[in-house]
Amino acid sequence: MQHIWYPFTQAKTASPPLKVKSAEGVWLELDTGERVMDCISSWWVNLHGHAHPRIAEAIYQQAKQLEHVIFAGFTHDPAEQLAERLVQRLPHPLSRVFFSDNGSTAVEVALKMAYQYWRNQNQPRTTFIAFSGAYHGDTFGSMSVGGRSLFSEVFSDLLFDVEYVPFPSTYWGDKQVAEKEAQALSYLQNKLEQSDQIAAVIIEPLVQGAGGMQNV
Repeated sequence: MQHIWYPFTQAKTASPPLKVKSAEGVWLELDTGERVMDCISSWWVNLHGHAHPRIAEAIYQQAKQLEHVIFAGFTHDPAEQLAERLVQRLPHPLSRVFFSDNGSTAVEVALKMAYQYWRNQNQPRTTFIAFSGAYHGDTFGSMSVGGRSLFSEVFSDLLFDVEYVPFPSTYWGDKQVAEKEAQALSYLQNKLEQSDQIAAVIIEPLVQGAGGMQNV
């Protein structure tokens, strides 16, 4: 453990990390023999559980044929097939997929795409709109469009400014849900109408997960 820098961990004061030896489904088995339920799918990655036999077999078969290839100037069937299936679920006129390897990087790519689009139109725009309390990752761009917090505070001088829209936080049985949503939409509409510098709007659909499990 002395050679690993663990994320979101105060090295001098944190308790020793739990050592996982194996995992299956929702369960993590520790080196002590104890089992711990992985209630956050290991940062929302293992949504189908650990050691899923069909997923493991698919990874094994693919790795025997092709595990990775440079994607600039080259292509391959799995990427093309996946892109085609994803596009079928996208609204018109969205028709292309850009593959990334993690959420933070995907946000960075999206921000760059939006910014460069307006530059290519000779209409440079530099303002992004996000929900208050949002979380989109821990790289500089994704921190910039997220709500400011203890984790991003130390980097505040390096983050670009963002226009925030109040999140219509609600709950099951909330009789004011329509009013809250209307207020948030009205606020967003006003932001869009008052400025010609908006490059893009970034939101977390349905649930602000790391922002406190707030639902729309």
